[in-house]
Amino acid sequence: MQLSRSIVTLLVAVFLTACASTPQIETLRAPEVEFADYTTFAFVEPLGTDRAGYASLISQQVMFSIRRELESQGLIFSDDPEQAEMLVNAHTHLDEQIRVREVVDPFIGPSYLDYRYGFYSAWPSYATRTEVSQYTVGTLTIDLIDANEQMMVWEGTARNVITEKTRRDAAAAIDDMIARIFEQYP
Repeated sequence: MQLSRSIVTLLVAVFLTACASTPQIETLRAPEVEFADYTTFAFVEPLGTDRAGYASLISQQVMFSIRRELESQGLIFSDDPEQAEMLVNAHTHLDEQIRVREVVDPFIGPSYLDYRYGFYSAWPSYATRTEVSQYTVGTLTIDLIDANEQMMVWEGTARNVITEKTRRDAAAAIDDMIARIFEQYP
């Protein structure tokens, strides 16, 4: 009895872990660049997330999280982009997607053709229906630019499905994505 409970608990944990949505992270870096040579950074003005001409709440969270991550790497923040060795930019994008799939439904209840049901299909007690759902994929891209050369030296991108939970707590979702992106910082 105890063994079966342990197995059921393990299966439920594996199922819930598989259902949890984690961002897909991709990074690119310039191979000849030595990142240890950079000591200061600043944000470009305006940041790519500030499309309306002012610092949005999303932009403020992005800048806070990026600054924390770069400072934890030993870089020093500069208020003046002209004095920084590395410039930072960020972009966000929402993309609407449609998912279409065939779902097998068991036959439930009699119909007026019940006496012939099943003679004309491969599985007599099942039917299929088409399920259409819409979802949103959010993308966050962080660019690190060599200020002297005006050349991008590193790019980190995170993509994830936007859920109601991430919409309600966008700051935590952005913070988590940025932390995961910078796990792959050279």
